[in-house]
Amino acid sequence: MIRRPPRSTPKPSSAASDVYKRQMQNLNELFAARGLKPTPPIRATSLVATSASDVWNAINKPGNLVNVHPFCESNPVDHWPGPSGRDHVHYYSGVHYQRDVLEWIDGSGYDLIVGPPSGKIAVANWRIDPRGPAACDFSIEVTSYVRSDGDPVKLEAYNTNVIQTIGSYLDSVVKGVTHFAETGSPVNKNQFGAHQVYSPATEQH
Repeated sequence: MIRRPPRSTPKPSSAASDVYKRQMQNLNELFAARGLKPTPPIRATSLVATSASDVWNAINKPGNLVNVHPFCESNPVDHWPGPSGRDHVHYYSGVHYQRDVLEWIDGSGYDLIVGPPSGKIAVANWRIDPRGPAACDFSIEVTSYVRSDGDPVKLEAYNTNVIQTIGSYLDSVVKGVTHFAETGSPVNKNQFGAHQVYSPATEQH
């Protein structure tokens, strides 16, 4: 299910929250210096019929994306898990993104800066919200950063082909995490539908 904020997710400590706010302020300044501005955040949430600890185990292991992400072909790791974590997402389409941990909230989730290694373009918040001993909500919220100047035609094309498809992208990923946490079976390529940018449909011959 796709929905917009507000969020109801576990809150980090006050000190950690202050550090995160400073990090985000610094990031916004860096993005602004590159001529990028934030888009409204987009969020996808799934009710998972298993414990929060099971979901945490599904998303905190090195290379976990090959189990939960239906558009990810490989997930090489530089350093994972932890506050200085970094890994890579090689999509079936050939696109390569790098994920760097901004904040690691043990047992509850993490915040990432994501995009091509040469220039990140988004911040992603992965969160687990317990509902009881055998159920929880899992969500991913993404704020993308887009050019505030440039060719209007190219900006509109980017908005149509990338920004407007983030909702369906996130929906597939949270479904993948849910599937793996509940069944222990890795997702298949495009299990919940293809994505035109990251994993297009395979042509049938």
